[in-house]
Amino acid sequence: MNPRKSHTGTQTAVLTWLQDSGVETLLRAPVIRPGLPGVNATTRAELGHDRWVLLLGGPRLGPAVLFWSLFATLLLLSYGLSRLPDTPARFWQWALLLIGLSQASLPGGLMVVGWLLGLAWRRKQGAALTARSFRGEKIGLVFLTLAALAVLADAVAEGLLGLPSMQIAGNQSDAYHLNWYLDRSGLELPRPWIVSVPLWVYRALMLAWALWLANSLLNWLRWGWGCFTTGGIWSR
Repeated sequence: MNPRKSHTGTQTAVLTWLQDSGVETLLRAPVIRPGLPGVNATTRAELGHDRWVLLLGGPRLGPAVLFWSLFATLLLLSYGLSRLPDTPARFWQWALLLIGLSQASLPGGLMVVGWLLGLAWRRKQGAALTARSFRGEKIGLVFLTLAALAVLADAVAEGLLGLPSMQIAGNQSDAYHLNWYLDRSGLELPRPWIVSVPLWVYRALMLAWALWLANSLLNWLRWGWGCFTTGGIWSR
């Protein structure tokens, strides 16, 4: 404690508590009871790059895991895509595809969705196009296919070698530096909590996703070739 030199009136003290301990799946700040109400309570947690943060909580002015909002949005989008006719994926397949791609590039994931929808549209409507539109559509699908395959290859590499993207933000926090602030505290200091697992869990899940994607991609390519050649490969 560092009391000010004033000996009359309100006295102010600053208490700094540093705790260096191992990281468990559920990490919670220790119980600290100063015995008096306080102000400007700041809690910081420093995690290593070998941890994957899933959930956290604490005072309102602190970090949040924004990925779960995106997760719910992707599930709704997957359900909508599964209701479209002539697409090669079911709801759970769309969900796995989009959630895995969200760890690398969300715009790239939308490009892959556009590629599959473009092939489905080609199968249904391509034969009704004029000769010039027919060839132009073929050229566009070739470039879109190459771009989609590049996105998928990058997503696999990023998932196996990169770090998870949980979109943690708030009060100058990131995935490994978490900061909470409470302007007025009671007799007990706030106790933020963090749920995290070792990074190898993320790596194992992404490896399983990559194997699933490779198997699914073979089926989608066979389906896509059938869509591409409907009505003729180059001319009707």
